[in-house]
Amino acid sequence: MRVKILIFAIIFQILSLIAMLTYAYAPIYFGKEIKVDVTLYDPRDLLRGNYVSLNYDFSALPIKYADLQKPGTKIYLALKDINGTYVKDEYSFVKPKNQIFLTGRIYGNRAKFGIEAFFMPIDKALQIERDIRQKGAWAILSVMDNGSARIKEIVLKE
Repeated sequence: MRVKILIFAIIFQILSLIAMLTYAYAPIYFGKEIKVDVTLYDPRDLLRGNYVSLNYDFSALPIKYADLQKPGTKIYLALKDINGTYVKDEYSFVKPKNQIFLTGRIYGNRAKFGIEAFFMPIDKALQIERDIRQKGAWAILSVMDNGSARIKEIVLKE
């Protein structure tokens, strides 16, 4: 009996790990690829390593959304395509239909969508910091039907 419980516990832990990895990487493999404008927020986070912290125009919420909601409230951001770059269309507390959208959470006067940091090797992170400040950049996102997104790459503007 103890052996069966031990085997079940091991299998359960392995399956849980596989499920978490699948959920984290699903947008990269199955999501729709879009391009959004991005600015540099902070080049490095000393506590987290070589992450490039990114900022998006749509992360700053209008007062009517930020002031009326508790921190952690789910919010949806509908996006529209303008000349190949996706921009903010409208915020909503109801999931948009027939439109590409991001799912995020409200924290103060900002919404976080899980695409605010991107890991890079230290030398590349420092170079991309300089390049983004001079030229600007786009983030290539992969977005699932449920609004979850992951950054695939950062592309510099020409």
